[in-house]
Amino acid sequence: MSDIGEQIKDVHKFEVSATISRITSQVAEDIVAWQNRPLEPVYLILWMDGIVFKVRENSKVTNKTIYIAVGLRKDCFKEVLGMWLGKNESAAYWMTVLTDMKARGMEDILITATDTLNGFVDSPKIRPVEVREKSLT
Repeated sequence: MSDIGEQIKDVHKFEVSATISRITSQVAEDIVAWQNRPLEPVYLILWMDGIVFKVRENSKVTNKTIYIAVGLRKDCFKEVLGMWLGKNESAAYWMTVLTDMKARGMEDILITATDTLNGFVDSPKIRPVEVREKSLT
């Protein structure tokens, strides 16, 4: 039984059909393929932000951060480049995100837009041009 099937059984006290398990398995495969797809070599603008959520894990509520990167391609289409799950927003984890995008084919970013995360905007290794946005939170 899939993880989703087990969660439904634990929470709602009934089992899901094998069809639902097959569908969730296929969706999981599609997600992995999307997460690992090749990226364009150049993006005009790269927007990066982290969103903090409260998550129940092992009977405890903890904070998790979803890191998201959106790029503006040369053909002027915006593309969600990826979403990554981390413990808390940090410059060190953003370096992991950038390393992943580079491994998937990204070579250059003309402009990046981030909030004012300490340590992140000061790194000359990250990008040639810096744009700071005020955080709404």
